[in-house]
Amino acid sequence: MASAARSVRKLAMLQLLLIAATSVIFLMINGAFQAASVGCGGLIAMANVLLLEWRRLRADRGRALSAGESLRLLYRTAVERFVLVLLLFVVTLGTLQLDPLALITGFIAGQLALVFKELIKTL
Repeated sequence: MASAARSVRKLAMLQLLLIAATSVIFLMINGAFQAASVGCGGLIAMANVLLLEWRRLRADRGRALSAGESLRLLYRTAVERFVLVLLLFVVTLGTLQLDPLALITGFIAGQLALVFKELIKTL
């Protein structure tokens, strides 16, 4: 359990590092509004990953699932993550009217942490 929490913390720190670096680049080139948009996009990516990790930890702590139950949980989690990201993008683009390119760039930077985590694990 402690190692799972440590793994989630490491992933969150990596995401924050990537988001912060991307925000600084946008701040220097485009200004504060775009940098804030990058930060919001990164927070959307973090929410996405945290939902995934929360579901994984709950599944690990629960009883053993059959193949069908595991597949249903997998699909349910995928749909939940998709809906969460969609709603957060709607709010940030529609209500807050953040910069779309910067928002998506921040989201990508946050998601890249998952790729880098797997690369680091294989080295």
